Amino acid sequence: MSTKINHQEFRKAMAGFTTGICVLGAKRNDGVQIGMTVNSFSSVSLDPPLVLVCLGNETPRTHEIIDAGKFSISILAEDQKAMSDHFAKPGEGKIPEQGCYTAANGSPLVAGAVTTLECDLEATLLAGDHQIVIGRVSKLDLAQDRVPLLYCQGRYKRPGDDL
Repeated sequence: MSTKINHQEFRKAMAGFTTGICVLGAKRNDGVQIGMTVNSFSSVSLDPPLVLVCLGNETPRTHEIIDAGKFSISILAEDQKAMSDHFAKPGEGKIPEQGCYTAANGSPLVAGAVTTLECDLEATLLAGDHQIVIGRVSKLDLAQDRVPLLYCQGRYKRPGDDL
């Protein structure tokens, strides 16, 4: 027999897991670039190089990103909280006039990110109220001297901060 889990308690429990913060970007089918903040990001495979993000199924941007067939990931640096906040707002996820550039695959990337990835859509899987989106990495760039922005218990953190 299964026990019903309280949604608020589950959210609070998951908030204790420290994650990085990424901006997922894509070029919609109408040519408009969009982005959204995500913290459910993970590597899946080295060969082939695959990553995944989990996106809310009720979010219109989720379906626009899936429909685009290509997307980008910018792993944000500790000084890019404003960029995270910008893309976390509800709405269309419009690209700001400064701080982003266009990847070879047409998706927006955040300038100065710790790492940027360009991906081709490999697969999607509906899981509960989210879509698991798997991308095959076609290009990556690393900034060796950048420190990542972290998120834990509903707050931004920097490496070395007390949790």
